[in-house]
Amino acid sequence: MSAFAYFYRILFIISCCLLFAAKLNAAVVLKMGVHNFPPDIVVNPDGSCGGPGLVLSQTMFEAAGMQVEPVCITPARMYMLLDNGDIDFSINIKSTLKLSRQHVAVEPPYSELQLVLYSHLKEASGTHDIAAIRAFDYQGQRMLLQQVGYHFIDLPDSVSASQFFVHQRSQHLLTYDGPFRAYLNTQQPELLKDFKRKPITSIDTFYILSARSPHLAAMQQAITLFAQKHHCVYLAHCLAQP
Repeated sequence: MSAFAYFYRILFIISCCLLFAAKLNAAVVLKMGVHNFPPDIVVNPDGSCGGPGLVLSQTMFEAAGMQVEPVCITPARMYMLLDNGDIDFSINIKSTLKLSRQHVAVEPPYSELQLVLYSHLKEASGTHDIAAIRAFDYQGQRMLLQQVGYHFIDLPDSVSASQFFVHQRSQHLLTYDGPFRAYLNTQQPELLKDFKRKPITSIDTFYILSARSPHLAAMQQAITLFAQKHHCVYLAHCLAQP
């Protein structure tokens, strides 16, 4: 072998080693399914995502050497992508019927939600219409209300459902209290006095990990270690707890 050929062979081997090392050191990128659910998760008018839920997720997984990339989608599409393994995780209620039972809900919970039925004080036409989020079953309340004659008008997310109700296009709104109040606070908070509020139940949300994610075990471990380190009861308030 000539010295020239030997030199290029050594150069090729070194290049391969450097490429292999770079792949080993490359950070794992997790895709987080995000839908408009203020105040914790917000999808902005330009399509970008933000909010405390995304910031906490990035902080928690970065501590374990993983990066988080938000994927801004509607809830209905998010469930499909979770099932296919096209996103790695989301924050959701584990009892949602659209979620595969194979997915993993990790303790401790992320937050507690209050399910509420809001109604206009002045009854309008179509008094049995309820604005709601498409693909949400609301812990079985959707079916129960349908059985007694209520008609659901499904919207893509919490903000569009809130807008539909506030603009008096439905008499009722089935919602989680936090997102609805967050929406009103950015619009017309004084409108709250014009609505009748009926609490229904409370439910915990969790980090839901896709059963088809190749990073399932690593994500589960990262959440558990983060919660233990910060003595979390609810992850949403984790860093604020003593």
